[in-house]
Amino acid sequence: MFEVHARKFEDRVAIYCNDKGQPIGPKKARNELTRFLGTIAHDYNWAPLTYTNWQKVPDKDKIWEYVNSKYILPPESYDWVMETLDVSWRGFKCWLKRDHYYPYDTYEKRLNSRPNNVPEDHFKLLLKYWASTPAKKTSLQNAKNRQQQDNMHTCGPMAFAMISDEMFRQDGEVPSKRKLFERTRSRKEGKTYAKPFDDTQTKIQEMRRLEALEADESSECQKDPFDEVMGDGRAVRKRLVGIGVSRKKPQENVSGNSLILPKEVMESIKIVVVADVQKELSAEREEIAKEKEAHAARVAEMERATKEQEMRDDLATQKEPMTLDVIASALAQLRQKDPSLTSEMIAKVIVESAT
Repeated sequence: MFEVHARKFEDRVAIYCNDKGQPIGPKKARNELTRFLGTIAHDYNWAPLTYTNWQKVPDKDKIWEYVNSKYILPPESYDWVMETLDVSWRGFKCWLKRDHYYPYDTYEKRLNSRPNNVPEDHFKLLLKYWASTPAKKTSLQNAKNRQQQDNMHTCGPMAFAMISDEMFRQDGEVPSKRKLFERTRSRKEGKTYAKPFDDTQTKIQEMRRLEALEADESSECQKDPFDEVMGDGRAVRKRLVGIGVSRKKPQENVSGNSLILPKEVMESIKIVVVADVQKELSAEREEIAKEKEAHAARVAEMERATKEQEMRDDLATQKEPMTLDVIASALAQLRQKDPSLTSEMIAKVIVESAT
């Protein structure tokens, strides 16, 4: 991630988000952003390990500012960025505990196993906290909670927001909760999983049954099939939407497939659109000017032909013998009446009349 940390402000990469502020593209840049946030969460200068939870970590506004010096992000993505940092920061501490605490049985051995990227004073505080009774109690409860979890997703590190956007692009409609649940719990044949699939499969079948009833106009079923089967639950984070979205934060009533673009990107799009419109208008003006010129030429040609015919008609009414002098005299009189008659037009009529 050195290249991202060294990235200049003018070379920032734009990220666009869904209506919930979760980044969904471009895919390569979005994945890079996630890894970049991981490097910040693992850096004790940005995210000290001396705090027991992410909420107490200071200077989040400076972190947000630094992230925006490398990427162009809409303000709506702030919650997602902070929660991603939180998850990565806690994950880093879990890794430290797993590899540098549990394998050893004494304080001295654990301290000697300190990784180089963790300051000694930070690591000492971590060791002290992990050895405390409250920390042990919390750790035991968390382990029990994980054992009780069922219907776990099988989509790995891929974000739910990315999966939902992918399904929308494939099907042309926002995926239902049931479809997203089924997609994120699908299993590969021949692969071994920690928990059986029977309960998950039963719930999916029940959701499908309720969907069929809901499609029946005579049915009074109003609740979403997923909510009906799974229940409301106590999770703060909304189900099937991923990080960055909380039950506590009210969401606007949106269609679910709109995009949020950074202001800088919108300005760039505006400049391009205006330039394209001006180019089209310029082309239209040139086309109109050409049409007017062609029309004027046709009118002039019609007027010339009319005047030539009038000269011929006047010559035809002459009672004197049609000598060259008579023709010239008659045409001279016509030119006195109509000064717009050119020498070329008169010469043409003279030649035609003399032959």
